[in-house]
Amino acid sequence: MRQRNTFKTNTNAHFLSFILMFTCLMLSSCVNTPLQPISSEEEQQIKAELNDRSFRQFDPSKDADKRKGVIIDFFDGVSLWAQYAEGMYALNEWEISADDYRIEKAGSEYRLYFQTPHSTQTLPTQCENCIETAGISISIQNLFDSEKIRFKLNINNDNFPRPFPIFESWTKFNEDEYFN
Repeated sequence: MRQRNTFKTNTNAHFLSFILMFTCLMLSSCVNTPLQPISSEEEQQIKAELNDRSFRQFDPSKDADKRKGVIIDFFDGVSLWAQYAEGMYALNEWEISADDYRIEKAGSEYRLYFQTPHSTQTLPTQCENCIETAGISISIQNLFDSEKIRFKLNINNDNFPRPFPIFESWTKFNEDEYFN
């Protein structure tokens, strides 16, 4: 009888250890993986994939009376253009651009950081470098799958012209088609 209780206790302890390890494994997979720099070869591959492409999204839609729009393009480096419009008129419009960008990776997310960014505000008044660019990055998921590619804008400050179209969750942006 005593042997049976010892066996049962050991079995319960092993089962409990297994459950605890499984729980820790599941929780660690849900935690954000820290961003890491990528190799120069991977950076070249990513930049080649994005080169000469443009993506746009509107909130709630491009035909809404009051709408926010964002365009991310990779024609000459990287550009993030934003606009707020009501009816036929744009009320706020600005752009942040850079000739180059650096890339970090965490899991399936690539995060792009503007290198020496430049900002331009067109509306409501024109100005150069009047928009705070610190704390801005663009996240891309499913980069190599045109059907599943998603974007997210990461903003770590509140110095943006209002109303800013923020896409803080993974959002499908429509890719523009250009023909030579």
